[in-house]
Amino acid sequence: MEKEHWQKWQPLNEFPNKIWLECLLQDRNGLKIQFESKNDEKIDIIFGKAALTCRMTDEGDMLQSSNYWSEEYGDDFFTWPIYKSNNSSFVKWFNEESCEKFADKNIEHYVFITEDDIIEVISAIAPQIIIY
Repeated sequence: MEKEHWQKWQPLNEFPNKIWLECLLQDRNGLKIQFESKNDEKIDIIFGKAALTCRMTDEGDMLQSSNYWSEEYGDDFFTWPIYKSNNSSFVKWFNEESCEKFADKNIEHYVFITEDDIIEVISAIAPQIIIY
């Protein structure tokens, strides 16, 4: 069985290396996640209706994943806040739960790591990112 692989994702050159969750909004327009950086910049990650599912977990409760990431990628893994996962167990779970409804679509697993939370999103398209 092929291992899950986590790849640093740098959608913008000026993306900050530390972020904190401001809010996660799921409404009739879809999913929007807002972060704040240490320079008080706001970062909007807008998936809209392309977000198929998301989960948010306290980073202190993801001990197995944190141990895997440290062993597989070293402690530098935690110096960057956003990743994409290939061969994702979350995507596999989602495909099983949806009876393979999206199996022929190119869905991606995005991961946002903050000091306090790990937010994961499965989406059919890349999000729009606005920094202000």
